[in-house]
Amino acid sequence: MKLLKTEKEINEIIHTSNISVIYFTGRDCGACEAIKFKVEEILKRFPRVKSGEIDGEKHPDICAEFNVFSLPLLILYVDEKESIRIGRNIDLLSLERNIERYYNMIYEK
Repeated sequence: MKLLKTEKEINEIIHTSNISVIYFTGRDCGACEAIKFKVEEILKRFPRVKSGEIDGEKHPDICAEFNVFSLPLLILYVDEKESIRIGRNIDLLSLERNIERYYNMIYEK
């Protein structure tokens, strides 16, 4: 996952991909790191999905702009629109199924 530092970088990922994942994380968050590793493993199956990670503790202004008030939080964008927002208890199996469903609709026609 690419480490992002600005709102512009986030928007660039969202607007240049049919499917994108933005992961809001924290430096001192053990759960954030564990989930990040698993999300990266899931995303390996979907090479056309762009993804990025932003440190919410370093960039609270960007978190506020995206209405992120707790960490970790993952947002799935499809065709530049927020489709799924998952926080705290991230169901990785459900996330994988949703990405696969959108991926197949868009890329596996």
